[in-house]
Amino acid sequence: MAALPEYDWTVKTQLPRHFSWRVRASDWIWGLQPDEDLDRKYDLIIATSLSGLAGLKALRPNLASTPTWVYFHENQFAHPLEKRQSSDHQIGWQFSSLQNALCSDWVSFNTAFNRDSFFKGLRAMLKRMPERLPNKPVAKLKARSDVLPVPLTEDFSSLRAAEKDPCLILWNHRWEWDKQPQRLLRALIELKQEGVNFRLAMLGTGGADDDRFAKERNILAERIAHWGEADHSSYRDWLGRAGIGVSCARHDFQGLAVLEAAQAGATVVVPQRVAYPECVPEALFYQGSSKDEAADVADFKEALRSALEAGKAKPLSLDAIPLWSCWKKAYANKIEELIGDF
Repeated sequence: MAALPEYDWTVKTQLPRHFSWRVRASDWIWGLQPDEDLDRKYDLIIATSLSGLAGLKALRPNLASTPTWVYFHENQFAHPLEKRQSSDHQIGWQFSSLQNALCSDWVSFNTAFNRDSFFKGLRAMLKRMPERLPNKPVAKLKARSDVLPVPLTEDFSSLRAAEKDPCLILWNHRWEWDKQPQRLLRALIELKQEGVNFRLAMLGTGGADDDRFAKERNILAERIAHWGEADHSSYRDWLGRAGIGVSCARHDFQGLAVLEAAQAGATVVVPQRVAYPECVPEALFYQGSSKDEAADVADFKEALRSALEAGKAKPLSLDAIPLWSCWKKAYANKIEELIGDF
């Protein structure tokens, strides 16, 4: 929105909690509560893929005919399922995302990986249905879809000129199961035991204050430069200093944290999977395995060793980073196209 101030934006969000329930109930909350914003008429609705668009339009008749652009920053067909999660939940989320897409006038994905895995998963799900849906909906959805990455601001581009510590490894992801921080910590413990020199800035949200990684933190104690979430100023400082940015995620549909490290000028070490080959094609890749932790850690460790032995950061070309300065026109054109069609 800041990149497109010529439009009059109204932003509606909900609390970031109770995800499974909110996927099913967000449209009820927006549709049933008194809200002057939602009583108005709009030129365009931009909605995320699980936002309950069909129910919202049904409960708010004034929005029913408003052109709608649905944006997929992830999809539940390619999203791994946590052990404690029910597959029934994920199937419900898959149906919700399909319903939103069918109610839209245009669908955009942040990467080709996201788009292709969505349509592949969608076709597989529909083949399991007892009856075929009429009128070839998958083909029609694909025809009114495109790929538009989530752009970054220029905020971290100036950090490319900052002096880098080639031994400082930066983790800047969520401390959650799908980002697999334990694999990084295992690889670093082995490198420490082998006498390899490095320092670690373990940033990112959530998990730093609990006991899940207390053992690893104790083993790596003198190698840890920072442990836990950082405010924007500190985050920017660590991003500018780090010579190496890493990910060992099980899934990533674009990898904004990796792109920020790349934008700041770090060597990026990532697995050869999910969206990374598309989004950071000049990265230092390791083969690894999302399913075999031992194999993943072993390959990750050797890639880290290679990056550390290089003795200096090898930044990606800034042309590979999607920036608002380059993508603003594409977004504005799509808005004008959708508004102009109605």
